[in-house]
Amino acid sequence: MYLKINLRDEDFIEFNSFYIMKSAKGKRSILFGRVSILIVAILATVIFFAANANSKFIIAEAVVLLAIGVIWFLFYPRMIKNNIAKRVRKVRRDGGLPYESEVELNFLDDVIIEKTATTSRETPYSDFKEITQTDQYIYLAKHTQESMIIPLRCVEDKNAFLAFLREKIK
Repeated sequence: MYLKINLRDEDFIEFNSFYIMKSAKGKRSILFGRVSILIVAILATVIFFAANANSKFIIAEAVVLLAIGVIWFLFYPRMIKNNIAKRVRKVRRDGGLPYESEVELNFLDDVIIEKTATTSRETPYSDFKEITQTDQYIYLAKHTQESMIIPLRCVEDKNAFLAFLREKIK
């Protein structure tokens, strides 16, 4: 089976976002980031209450901080994805792409041959630990942060391709 893949910045951004949102370490980080602003809001309210501040002020402050906390909680994952996109675009401007734009993948019986404009590499199926499918991608994970990104737009028969991969990567 042969695939010619043209990776775009969006593909790399989606992979990194997926990794952060789904990995155990990423989930902990996101939970901490989401909850930290709520904890700060509660602590500020308690401090003002302990300082015998005006009760109307405490209530107004609590409502405003709670609203900010809820907005932060809801939009924090989007902010992370925007930060990833900004970093990828900066790396592109600086000329150090973390991936090859055009890749040819040849899926043989024992190995995957990955050819780019500058390199050729053979990877046995046994090096891959996991297959993950999203709406738009298949990720073949080697280890925690390294995966082969296969956009489904590059695959003609998605079901046959996935069946083939599942047979080879166990």
